[in-house]
Amino acid sequence: MNFAVIEHNKNQYKVEEGKSLDFPNFEYDEKKKKIEFDKVLLTEIDGKPEVGTPYIEKAKVSGEIVETKRSKKLRVFKFKPKKRYQRTHGQRQTYVTVKIDKISK
Repeated sequence: MNFAVIEHNKNQYKVEEGKSLDFPNFEYDEKKKKIEFDKVLLTEIDGKPEVGTPYIEKAKVSGEIVETKRSKKLRVFKFKPKKRYQRTHGQRQTYVTVKIDKISK
């Protein structure tokens, strides 16, 4: 089992080859479907772990953008009793699904 820990938007994600992962707040070019992550913190390939300080040089994780989707609507309701104050606010988070193709050193 080959896996890696990558950093994206100040968050860390454990990724494996052949698996898909949802990334929030992901900006990418609509024309390009391939994506590469070069901030690799840790890799384990063929049972040999390697840890970076803080990143591993020449290590890359490549993947393919599968789809863009949005989560269910989140409702926020503010209420102050006896003051006639109430507000409703809604929000939907956008996610991008990336399928990991290759982890290389």
